[in-house]
Amino acid sequence: MSGAPFEALRQGVQVLLNAFERYNGRAVQAALLAFESAPILMTPLQAAHSEAFIADANQILATSEPAGASNLGKALRQLAAALPEGAMTALYLFSDGGFTDDWQSALAQVRPRLKCFYAVACGLSADREALSAADQVLSVDGLTADTLLTALRAIK
Repeated sequence: MSGAPFEALRQGVQVLLNAFERYNGRAVQAALLAFESAPILMTPLQAAHSEAFIADANQILATSEPAGASNLGKALRQLAAALPEGAMTALYLFSDGGFTDDWQSALAQVRPRLKCFYAVACGLSADREALSAADQVLSVDGLTADTLLTALRAIK
């Protein structure tokens, strides 16, 4: 992903960070995981509304550049291994849907551990068919903190 879709990803994650800052429900932990040729844990799992997480995430958004293939399957396998047992997990996947590996089997592995799975389409030419594996597909251009807060509150 590069160009306009990558900029859409940055904008969408910023909206998610704003939602985390405004969320006053039960504690939410978040981590940022980039999936390129190899998945990269950009931030460790930590309180999503903490100053440290918000600052780290903003720094990452400001300095990240697209690189490598889009190996979602590897990232989902890493996610499955790292999720705490019994956690109420929501996955927000920001992507153009151009996955390059066997992501379907990896999603099947992690899916039972997800309470909610939202795909956020980045860019006008995002592959919505690939993203339709999510519970709901959102578009960056229509994304608001309120939309994401509603999703967070739905997790029971």
